[in-house]
Amino acid sequence: MNYLILGASGFIGKKIAKELIKEKGKIRLFDRNFSDFNNSDDEDSQFEFVSGVFSKDYDFCSLTKEIDVVFHLISTTIPSTEISFEQELDENVAASLRLFDACKINNVKKVVFISSGGTVYGKSLGKPFKEDDPTNPISSYGVQKLTIEKYLQLYGSEFGLDYRIVRLANPYGPGQNPLGSLGIITKFTYNIINDIDITVFGDGNIVRDYIYIDDAIQGILSISNYEGKNKLFNLGFGKGHSIIEIIEIIEQVSGKKFNIEYKENRDVDVDFSVLDIQRYLEIADNKNMISINDGVKRLIDYFLEVERKVK
Repeated sequence: MNYLILGASGFIGKKIAKELIKEKGKIRLFDRNFSDFNNSDDEDSQFEFVSGVFSKDYDFCSLTKEIDVVFHLISTTIPSTEISFEQELDENVAASLRLFDACKINNVKKVVFISSGGTVYGKSLGKPFKEDDPTNPISSYGVQKLTIEKYLQLYGSEFGLDYRIVRLANPYGPGQNPLGSLGIITKFTYNIINDIDITVFGDGNIVRDYIYIDDAIQGILSISNYEGKNKLFNLGFGKGHSIIEIIEIIEQVSGKKFNIEYKENRDVDVDFSVLDIQRYLEIADNKNMISINDGVKRLIDYFLEVERKVK
């Protein structure tokens, strides 16, 4: 099997690429640049690096040539920093349609789209979201993710393009940039080790679903390989934690205390976003996911090891 990963330099993309090495096929990697992509000489023989900008004008026909499975992880925006609606549609939705057209032309066997479990559903009544629940996103980011989902489903019904949609919760763990705008557990763990103050939006009672990166990658690949009737899956830990609870866990595991600055809540933040993962658990190879406590312990060990190597 030959694979294409769009967004291969990102947190999830790099992990998928490393895992697919076991499959022994060719792995084509697409992103703006690969400056943060560390790999060995053995891995180089399987990796084909293609630098480019994800846009509707890109030559996706060449990119998807001789590819069996496409992992679509690219988005030019994140939930908290939105651009104009028109620009977002142009850069994400229109470009994705061109990608799907190319997949159809080149007889790609399957497209795996990583959607957003935290934004496509919108506001909750305090219970976990199931895949069949109504979708009412309150951010442009969620709207464009849902729109791409719908078009991919249409390509499946109209043109026979096989697909899987993964509505992913909030991944965290080693390899995530602690200085970036995403990944509260990774960021807060890094900050407490380095005695850096943290900022909390709202009162800290916002509840989210967090999944350790190893579990996320295993889940994505399990869903990709699944050949049953379901094509849409939630993927998370299946239980929610408030920001206050996350802070308490990190303080407990690290033995240190945060200095916290509170700011007003953001409009893009829903109060409760937890995923019902029963559909995924029915096909999962490993149902024993890593707890937040264990994940934080692993993150602390990882950051301390990185600091030791730097010194």
